[in-house]
Amino acid sequence: MTRRLLPRRKLLTAGLGGLGVAAASLIGGVPAVRAQGAMPQGALQGGALEPLEALSPDQVAALSRIERYLNDIKTMQARFVQVSDNGGYAQGELFVDRPGHMRFDYDPPTPVLLIANGLTLLYYDKELKEATFLPLWETPLWFLIRDEVRFDDNVEIIAIEEALGTLRVSLRDPDTPDGGVITLVFSDRPLTLRKWELTDPQGIETQVSLVNPVYGGAIDGDLFKYHDLEVHNRRRRER
Repeated sequence: MTRRLLPRRKLLTAGLGGLGVAAASLIGGVPAVRAQGAMPQGALQGGALEPLEALSPDQVAALSRIERYLNDIKTMQARFVQVSDNGGYAQGELFVDRPGHMRFDYDPPTPVLLIANGLTLLYYDKELKEATFLPLWETPLWFLIRDEVRFDDNVEIIAIEEALGTLRVSLRDPDTPDGGVITLVFSDRPLTLRKWELTDPQGIETQVSLVNPVYGGAIDGDLFKYHDLEVHNRRRRER
C-alpha cells in the first residue's frame, strides 16, 4: 500500500477532529458498541447517530474509571502515528501538560506544528510561515486537556464498547451533532489510553496512535509558547 502524506489543511482537520471545528479530521475522536449491541466498523457518521438514552451500571463504572484515569495524567510525552483511511500518513512528537497545554510536532517532510496554550490552538505551517488560531474549547482536544475531564452535558456519549481487553468510548459535541464523532480507545487492566479516532462529517476516519508514552515527567513550558515563531501571515478561523 502506498502511503500518502496528509495535506497541510487536512492535518488541521485530521488532527483537530470534528467536534465543533469546521476543519474536522486530526486530533479528535469513533466506533464502538451501543448498549444494545455491536456496530459494524465504520458505521459512525456524525448526525446519523443518536446518543445513548441510558447507561448500564457497568457503563457508568467504565466512564468513572476513564475520568479518574485522564484526570490523573498531568504530563505525557510520546511519539504519535496519524493515519487516515483515505491513505494519509504522518508522525511526530506529542507533549501534554495538563491542564490546557498540548503540542504536536510533526516530523519532516510534514511542515506542521500544533500548539495548545490553554486558550487557543495554533496551526503553524513551517514552510509558508502561516499561523492559524482557533479557540481551544471548539476542538476535541479540549476534552482531554481541560482542567477537569468529565462526561457531563458538554458531551454526548454515542457508544461504549468493552471487549478483548479494549475499552472504546465514542463522543460528540451536542451543539454540533453533524460535526463528527471522536472515539477514545483504551487498553484495559491497567487502563491506558492507546489512541483516538475521528470520523468526520464525510465519514473519513483518522487515527492518532500513541507510541511509548511517558507519564509524569518534567516538560519544558517553552514548548507551548509560539511568540518566537516567524509568521508572515496570521489568521483566525471565522465562526
